[in-house]
Amino acid sequence: MATVYDLIPLHRQSSSPAYRQYLARLKSTRLMFAISQATADDLVTSLGVAPERITVARPGVRLPELNEPVESPVKGPFFLYYGSPDPHKNLGVLLEAMKLVPDLKERLVIAGDWPAEFVAKLLADADLQDRLTHLGYVSPGRLLSLLRSCTAVVMPSLIEGFGLPVAEAMAAGAAVIHSRLPVLEEVSRGCALTFPPASPAELAACLRTLSLDGGLRQEMQDRGRRRAESMTWDEALENTLRVYREALDN
Repeated sequence: MATVYDLIPLHRQSSSPAYRQYLARLKSTRLMFAISQATADDLVTSLGVAPERITVARPGVRLPELNEPVESPVKGPFFLYYGSPDPHKNLGVLLEAMKLVPDLKERLVIAGDWPAEFVAKLLADADLQDRLTHLGYVSPGRLLSLLRSCTAVVMPSLIEGFGLPVAEAMAAGAAVIHSRLPVLEEVSRGCALTFPPASPAELAACLRTLSLDGGLRQEMQDRGRRRAESMTWDEALENTLRVYREALDN
């Protein structure tokens, strides 16, 4: 058995011998778990895996409780991106979108432990120097504080296996904007604003909407929190145990 998180290296045309070996072994695996329906569908269409060999076991979402207030490291309103600078994260579209809304009061805050060359390139953009902050690594408590104080979390990805930042943001009570990918829509279920991943203009419109419409922002926060409450580990555990029992019985 195997658990498949995503096939991102395959779509990025990874030629690593180790990854090719992994795919060959995966194709021969009798039963496998996928962390989203989108990943399950990708296994079928990209690797030719029979659907009956795949069980969807979506992760649950948990965030650490703050026993005492943690002051946000950012002063003033901001949009939040957290994650890696990998190409499939599509950060360039978010940067271009920010340039299209220079009148908004929010700055863009980026959290993530990035290589120095990525940070230097990011901060060298003259059009965003005064509206961009890179925090580097943030502790779980500080991340939770950021999630609870931002105008919105933005996830502009081109491909994902699940989209944990979307789930975490909703659980923390943050409004969410994400690219219009089936896997992210599977997570948010209508509780986020979405945009085509190649359109900075439509992302900019989403940024403007949540910046200026406090009522909608509160509605998105409330709906997202309710959606996150349903995303427990129970279903994943039940599906996993069922597959193992059936395999042992056969």
